[in-house]
Amino acid sequence: MRSILIIAWKDFKQSVTSPLFFIVAALCTVIWSITYLGFLRQFAAQGMMAGIQGMGAPNVVRGVFTPHVSVTNLIFIVTLPALTMRMIAEEKKTRSYDLLLTSPVTATQIVLGKLFAALGAMGCLLALSLLYPVATGLIADFSWSMVFAVYLGMFLISSLYIASGLFASSLTESSMLAVFLGVIFNFLIWFIGPSTSGIEIKWMSDLFEYLSVGQHMMNFVNGSVQTSSLVFFLSAISFFTFLSQRVVESSRWR
Repeated sequence: MRSILIIAWKDFKQSVTSPLFFIVAALCTVIWSITYLGFLRQFAAQGMMAGIQGMGAPNVVRGVFTPHVSVTNLIFIVTLPALTMRMIAEEKKTRSYDLLLTSPVTATQIVLGKLFAALGAMGCLLALSLLYPVATGLIADFSWSMVFAVYLGMFLISSLYIASGLFASSLTESSMLAVFLGVIFNFLIWFIGPSTSGIEIKWMSDLFEYLSVGQHMMNFVNGSVQTSSLVFFLSAISFFTFLSQRVVESSRWR
């Protein structure tokens, strides 16, 4: 465990202090600030219209926070592979990866350490996006339990992006190719369910529905933290982590 924490802390510090991380964080902040203001204005207009028509006030979680998380998800699909590409692919290019392989640590410890480092960097970006709902909470009253559910789902799906990006990074020493593969993997993860929606065989339809990331994410958006969704995300993260471990282990024998 100590070796995992050492690797994780070293890579985490390198990630969050790199110019790339600050560029990604600045880009995310600009996009979030513009889109979030637009969501607030749209929500205010809906609230005013509801007041005129004598209807109940709209839900701020669904009207503002859920679209904000959707934008965050779209950004993370593209940007998180840029954070994971330096974990292995860039080390291969600089040859520091060879030193790591000859050190007294296992492939599992290497992969877990880099996974935790990338999760920490992703957590910083996710916490930055959470500042917007927190700031809104100073002037509005809403259910924090629903916000917690939405962000738990966002954390899990972002962790899946990190795991797939780490696997992409382990396949090549080209940083740009690692980013490209990571983005492709992330989009494929989202399109597994919708691309098979026309299947008429019930058990296959149920299977692909369970494999649909969007379906599980909707459970969290609705404020429901279901065990099946937790098991799905943890299994998918473990699957990509296992693939990365096998690739790193195979590198020792080359």
